[in-house]
Amino acid sequence: MRPACMTAIQAEQASGQRPWQITWTPTFILLLGYLFTILTGRLPVGTLVMSLALASLLLQGRSLRVPPFLFLFLAWMMWALVGYAMTSYPAVVSDALTEHGKVFLVALVAVNALRTRTQIRYFVVFVLVAYILFPARSTLVNYLHGYTLFGPFIYGNPNDLAAHTILLLGPALALWASSGRGSRARVIGLGSAAILTVVIVLTQSRGAFLALGAMALPSTIALARRRPRAIVGLAAFVGLALYLAPASFWHRMQGLSKGTRFETIGEMDPEGSARQRFAVLQAASRIIRDHPVVGVGFGAYELVQYRYNPALGYLDTHNTYLNVLAETGVPGLLLFLGIVISVVRTVRRTRRRASRAFPADAEMLRWLEYALIGYLIAGVFGSFSKLAFLYVYLGLLWCAARMLETAAVTASTPPPPLARPDPTTTAPQRFPGWRGPLPQSR
Repeated sequence: MRPACMTAIQAEQASGQRPWQITWTPTFILLLGYLFTILTGRLPVGTLVMSLALASLLLQGRSLRVPPFLFLFLAWMMWALVGYAMTSYPAVVSDALTEHGKVFLVALVAVNALRTRTQIRYFVVFVLVAYILFPARSTLVNYLHGYTLFGPFIYGNPNDLAAHTILLLGPALALWASSGRGSRARVIGLGSAAILTVVIVLTQSRGAFLALGAMALPSTIALARRRPRAIVGLAAFVGLALYLAPASFWHRMQGLSKGTRFETIGEMDPEGSARQRFAVLQAASRIIRDHPVVGVGFGAYELVQYRYNPALGYLDTHNTYLNVLAETGVPGLLLFLGIVISVVRTVRRTRRRASRAFPADAEMLRWLEYALIGYLIAGVFGSFSKLAFLYVYLGLLWCAARMLETAAVTASTPPPPLARPDPTTTAPQRFPGWRGPLPQSR
């Protein structure tokens, strides 16, 4: 029987594959190219690259993988089609559904491209490096030049920038936790985590701060149990990040105490964003109350809100769950939550099963899951349900869990016993001569 302490790398070595030896498939390469375009905004070829990736699925020679969360995604889109038939803004809803259909195809490519442990690790490293070299670097440069609230490209809103950075913090910590001491991957993961944490602090996003705290609490407890010495380094790192935080960050964090009472909500910040959010919340509540079943139509919320409260203008809900609820009704929200819960359940089941046989890979899954939880908490302060990277990340989680589950099953299954030799086939036979072959026993 195989030893229970065998790691995933050793399992790959047993099959003839060296650590970090990767199978470069066309689908995997094109997925990396697509992620580079949507994370950095440097090359406007995302549609072309994804079209080629979809075509490569037909040539990969493997069965197509469609996990349960993608079936729930399809069900969510089917329910949104019901809303399309009843909305007052069919053109807007049609365009939004078309774009969301593209998001489904992106997630489909992701779950079929990431099939091995090395592909998953290369994917994590590539995404981290691309994000740090472009959005994170641009944010730091902007901050040094006095632009303290805005990042580049789609990250212009500080809450959106902070939420995406939290989501990338998970892969950074996962890479650090699952790599050997002194390895380059471990250094990349730790360095990336440091840079991303600084970016989150500089955004001064209250929602991201709450999400980061919720993400850090269970991970710190788990780290204290497994690596007590690492707590000292973690505390020093967090303390340094908070020490370097600007005074405006602490001023905004102090404003959280004003959000506990209705009378003081307007005092949370001098910009008046909290008061505006509260007005948006009131408008969203009225819209949801008037359209509880099918919603107002996928992608039509801003137009409907303007009709309810023209003084606010064309504003989003700034809340993922309110947005889904207002646009697709209660069934739509349940399906959206089902997409996330389906992946989280798979991850937790796999972690429990493989924690002893593959502790490093189980730790990787843990950090990836914590980042998703932080991102979902940040979703209370931003609308992320239509962004492709969320579903690519869900695909990454599912693929990592699927890979680890397969390895755990293989490690726990004893090899078949050696068959005893058959004396009728192994005993020396007489030369049959001209009479032909000897008769076989029956």
